[in-house]
Amino acid sequence: MKFAKIFSISLALMLFCGVLSAQTDRDRGLQLFKSGDFNAAVVSFKKATKADPKDFQSWCYLGLTYLKQGEVKDSIKALNSAMELNPAGPTVYIGLGYAYLLQNKLPAAQAAADRALKLEPKSAEAHYIYAVVNYRNASYTGAYERANRAVELEPNFPMAYLLKAQALVISFVQQSNTVIKPPDSRYGLLKDAEVSLAKYLSLSPPNEDTKFYSEYLESIKFFSDYYNGPNYRPPTAADAAADPGTTPLKILSKPRAPFTNSARQAGLSGTTRLLVGFSANGTVSHILVIKPLSHGLSEQAVRAARGMKFEPATRGGKPISVVRTIEYHFVIR
Repeated sequence: MKFAKIFSISLALMLFCGVLSAQTDRDRGLQLFKSGDFNAAVVSFKKATKADPKDFQSWCYLGLTYLKQGEVKDSIKALNSAMELNPAGPTVYIGLGYAYLLQNKLPAAQAAADRALKLEPKSAEAHYIYAVVNYRNASYTGAYERANRAVELEPNFPMAYLLKAQALVISFVQQSNTVIKPPDSRYGLLKDAEVSLAKYLSLSPPNEDTKFYSEYLESIKFFSDYYNGPNYRPPTAADAAADPGTTPLKILSKPRAPFTNSARQAGLSGTTRLLVGFSANGTVSHILVIKPLSHGLSEQAVRAARGMKFEPATRGGKPISVVRTIEYHFVIR
């Protein structure tokens, strides 16, 4: 999941910071935020906090605007100022939760979500923050359940549908800490993931992310068919010994996947694992993320893996499509 895109601070969320007054700088900041001019909005909100350092609403708006810009440290500083002035404002904790997720500080993000839920138990945003924390901690059942709760509370919450789909895909492949179904119905996990991802796409405006996940939806459909098709069992060394016309897949080249700036800033390293469909026609057809990394690293691995070169596996002398697990390692040097 591209981390800079895990949330979308909306004007509606900002309005929950408090009731608007006639304060000119604050009102202008909100108008600028709504128009997408975040740099100018920051200037207006800073003027408002300078004019009245006890203006909780302006500190809250300032923190959320910094968050929209990706200025995480400034966001946390402003939101903490708002919290000190009004510890009973749930939106402040939601903002802090998102900011800590950007820093990959999962315990702090969960603590912020906890405080938001104590103040507002029906906060879809707070449940979603919890879902992301669970997903990062490889607790995919918890991620699914929290994301599902978020969409129950807010049926038009696109990122929660995306997280549901991702948790379901991983649950199909893995056995522990996942959404469990009986063995004979695990195929349904991918079907459920299709539905959730299609909902995410229907709620999201066309952009780079939706293009990526439109292709990802096709990959989910491919693997749904593959695991119920005749080529599910890939050729083995024993097959090759018994039949000279049977050969395994041979990977010729594997492009590197670059770091994202957000992952580098968060000091994030690790390994992401992909389920890759190597088609009979010599192209990488479809890819699923089965061990994720945040901050856009999994997406970078998927893009790199699409450029792999290989010789297709064969059976009876004819090329066949097979699936293999591929890993990408990300280490900050």
